[in-house]
Amino acid sequence: MSEKKLLTFWQALFIGLGNIIGAGIFVMAGSTISVAGPGAIIAFIFTAIFAMSIGLNSAELSSIFTDVEGGVYSFTLKTLGEMSGFLVGWFRVISYVIGGAATALGFSGYLLLFGLPKTLYYTLAVILIVILLVLDYFGIGTVAEVDTIFVIINISSLILFSLTIPIIVGIKVHNFVPLFPHGIQGVLTTSNLAFFSYSGFNTIVTLTPSTKNGEKVIPRAIVMSLIITSIIYISVIFSMVDAMPWYYYGQTSAPLSLALSQIHAPTWLFLITSISAILATISVTLSIIVASERTLRQLSRDFQLPVKHELLVVGGIMLASLLLGNVEAIALASNFGIIFSYMLTGLEVIIVRRKGLRGSFRSPAFPVIQVFAIILSALFMISLGLNSLEIGVVTLFIGILVYETLREVKAHENRKK
Repeated sequence: MSEKKLLTFWQALFIGLGNIIGAGIFVMAGSTISVAGPGAIIAFIFTAIFAMSIGLNSAELSSIFTDVEGGVYSFTLKTLGEMSGFLVGWFRVISYVIGGAATALGFSGYLLLFGLPKTLYYTLAVILIVILLVLDYFGIGTVAEVDTIFVIINISSLILFSLTIPIIVGIKVHNFVPLFPHGIQGVLTTSNLAFFSYSGFNTIVTLTPSTKNGEKVIPRAIVMSLIITSIIYISVIFSMVDAMPWYYYGQTSAPLSLALSQIHAPTWLFLITSISAILATISVTLSIIVASERTLRQLSRDFQLPVKHELLVVGGIMLASLLLGNVEAIALASNFGIIFSYMLTGLEVIIVRRKGLRGSFRSPAFPVIQVFAIILSALFMISLGLNSLEIGVVTLFIGILVYETLREVKAHENRKK
């Protein structure tokens, strides 16, 4: 893969936005409203604050460790040691590829709205993943060009969606009552689904070595991406609740189009939103492939894994993950590893500060933000639900077994020498 030309701030930002803006709002928004009711608005605000605390930690770490492309995995390896680093890398790769399967299914869900047979639901996701694997093979520059175009279209479409619905239907106050029909648990579960929407900013972190002045540019791109997406997400969720009662959303994989159809929106708006959703799911799936390949490549280098073709491995696992089922189940399954890895960033910032390491960016309100991020991460992890926790714990133990096996193999080879 050719990566000679360094990325600019805007290219890094758009690759990050390409990963963040997609599955979370175009695919998962219906599930979040169904679970929390109008309280989904509060859940997205809460999650935005949590994501920003993690983002500030990642921004500081990326300005210190500028020569690695593993993102939060590399930060953990350099601050907490080999075993913790391996487990985070293990979780990140698995979470990435599972999340990529979710967005690919979202792509299929929106295409089916145009009259394609439902029997093509999984086939279309497979075709998308294969095409994007080929695109990634041609290099990060190509990915940046595609993501820039798609992100501009998607942001414009979401702004149009957010502004148009209140104009068409006004503000339907009764749709916002009761605010918490499923109580606090519903808000916490929705916050986890919402975090699946925000978590893509780590893709930006993996781009540090490939970005011009990465130690300065990447922290700014992380913070900017979270500010932009937070404003857009909260506005869209508000408009969706305003469009129709929360209990109509259910588990559809095309919630924005459902909202527009219920209020009999103009055909042109329906088409723009649906096309934008398709582009967004393409963009996110592509960005996830980029991040997962780069993380696996760094993991392979650091631990001398017997992996020669990281892109093929990523594609194979992503295709297999389609068998997990609906997008909500896939999102919650992938969140354990994501939150586990992000929870450690607060501790890592505290460690690098004590070691006297300093980059071009420093998180404000130290150590309050770091402790806040750790506590909220633990809360998010607990609220994932039993099934997700079981999957996470099993994945953790498998990761430990793999790590110990690799360590024994390496020790055996050293003894033979």
